[in-house]
Amino acid sequence: MAQVARELGIDDLAKLASNECPLPPFPEVVEAVATAVSSINRYPDNSAHELVGSLARHLDVAPDQIWPGAGSTQLIAATALAVGGPGTSAVFADPSFVMYPIATRIAGSSEVPVPLDGAHRHDLDAMLAAIDGTTTVVYLCNPNNPTGTIVETGAVDRFLDAVPDDVLVVVDEAYHEYVTDDRHRSAIPHAVARDNVVVMRTFSKVYGLAGLRIGYAVGRAESLAWLRRTQVPFSANALAQVAAVEAMRYPDRLAERVAGNAAGREQIESGLAALGVEYASSQTNFVALFPEDPPGLAAALENRGVIVRALGPVLRVTVGTRAENDRFLAALAEVLG
Repeated sequence: MAQVARELGIDDLAKLASNECPLPPFPEVVEAVATAVSSINRYPDNSAHELVGSLARHLDVAPDQIWPGAGSTQLIAATALAVGGPGTSAVFADPSFVMYPIATRIAGSSEVPVPLDGAHRHDLDAMLAAIDGTTTVVYLCNPNNPTGTIVETGAVDRFLDAVPDDVLVVVDEAYHEYVTDDRHRSAIPHAVARDNVVVMRTFSKVYGLAGLRIGYAVGRAESLAWLRRTQVPFSANALAQVAAVEAMRYPDRLAERVAGNAAGREQIESGLAALGVEYASSQTNFVALFPEDPPGLAAALENRGVIVRALGPVLRVTVGTRAENDRFLAALAEVLG
């Protein structure tokens, strides 16, 4: 960020590229972390006992059905190592979260990307057809990154019923808290009832803790014990554990953030519609555009102090503050003008 500012000679950049929360952590979270700093000479609690207990109460699951880690990205990598290896394969949508092919390569497995459908959603029938005797894991990103689209609950239910029992399904719900469409529900009930389903979430987004790297998985105790064999000890750092526990204490303020994000999302989508720009209707804290030249458009916006992300055929813009959203739309209008 600082390097880009220096290169462009622009002091005030609107960073809308990484799906970060534009708001800082709650003040009580900052205070709790500041207090905990004095003990960072000690290793963190490897069991994350307090965090696991808080999450178990929050989600109404048993403590041994929670697996914490350094963000959902680390848990995805550990899962890939646990179930992958030469001669195995992983099925995932394309485009979807970039960590799926990365983790697959780390594990030495083969990648099986399945194109999204015409509405920029997971093509579940095609994903089922892509499963073969080598498949050990399927990644379902719901809502999907980078398109922001959801798979409706009934479709998820039918998909999980159809996946073979010996194939693990990782349902990535990193953006679950942002969803306002009642056709979407969490897959956690499936995860605690089925041996081959795990749900992953993160505190990086709506809770505003991206810099501390803290996330968790939910699943059957036996399944999680098998997957976490490949996790590095002390993965969930001490300050992140403290921050996550404190952040969950304020559900009303979290709801305000969700409502604010929905308003910002509508602001961007309405602006795009007015400009005649194709986009996918989002249920996340970002909106996907489909211009002819995503990298070129991203570069043009960057030259105007607005940082967005080009990902294959998608240009992804994070929902920022109202002022940042206005700045993005104004810069986009100027480029397209």
